[in-house]
Amino acid sequence: MAASAQSPELRIFAAGSLREALGEVLASRPGAKVEATFGPSGVLRGRIEKGDVPDIFVPAAWEHARELAKRGLMREAKPYLKNSLCLMAAPGIALDRDPVDMALDPKLKLGTSTPGADPSGDYAWQLFRNIDRTRPGAFARLDAKALKLLGKEVPSGVTESPYATILRERKADVFISYCTGAVEAARALPGVTWARFSDDVNVSAVYGIGLSAKAPREAEDLYRFLSSDAALAIFERHGFAR
Repeated sequence: MAASAQSPELRIFAAGSLREALGEVLASRPGAKVEATFGPSGVLRGRIEKGDVPDIFVPAAWEHARELAKRGLMREAKPYLKNSLCLMAAPGIALDRDPVDMALDPKLKLGTSTPGADPSGDYAWQLFRNIDRTRPGAFARLDAKALKLLGKEVPSGVTESPYATILRERKADVFISYCTGAVEAARALPGVTWARFSDDVNVSAVYGIGLSAKAPREAEDLYRFLSSDAALAIFERHGFAR
């Protein structure tokens, strides 16, 4: 059945951390109309597993796309982009120490995404384990104090960085996120500062991309474009790496 004039021709599900960069990438390519849904990758995967299958899926952990391919819901899946973790601080909070010291500070509210629902949360807990190797007992302290503020549901109609909203409302004083998210929050909320965790503890997130098993030719064309040098150059300007 042909789509109506009002309906999007193609659908993409993508990690919330890709909102700004992917929006620019899609805007740079004329062609089929695309509806993009952004949210926690684990939640989006759950929707796909229940039958709500988009043409293209770009999760923040490429294993999500790989597992869907194993189940036959994706025709193809591969690693796509890389990201790493930073600590951002709300306006008025001086980011004047090592990010690990700031995260451990009992006087500061520490925010994260929710493990299981959002790969950013999973990576944060991996970061906690890495820190614990050089600071025994740190994992227990971080696990106990971390506030899981994002990733429980797919937000709708959100135009501002969710990190900026959290820091503005002081639901957290400091927040662990992808560095690209920190860049986005700093643009959205003056006074936000951020610092990258050192390489000895940091976690490199590997995003994935998958093409639906039933994707039409137009989706195949878009899938190829998203891996082109032109598209990847835009992602790199937003802080991602190939």
